[in-house]
Amino acid sequence: MAKQNRAALEKIAASFRALSEPTRLAILQELKRGPMTVNEIVEALGLSQANVSKQLSVLREAGFLKREQQGTSARYSIGDPMVMKLCNLVCDGLNKRALAAVEMYTI
Repeated sequence: MAKQNRAALEKIAASFRALSEPTRLAILQELKRGPMTVNEIVEALGLSQANVSKQLSVLREAGFLKREQQGTSARYSIGDPMVMKLCNLVCDGLNKRALAAVEMYTI
């Protein structure tokens, strides 16, 4: 892998920052099931519409979501499947470490 310049590293860091908020991860988890409106996400997560809209905006700006206008509402969906692959890699790593810790203390 080639060494990245500062601008590229900033873009990479911004992508990771977009995933650094639990509410955003919860939104991705919901959208994994399929496209949803803001109201459907609000209902599923029990959060305010303002908070969900703000978090959707961050995920969309990072390129992780796409937005399709349908009449007076918009449907959001996973725009880049790589984000779910990345989340799965992190979860797999955490699961392996958790299992290793359990095995380490087993008699």
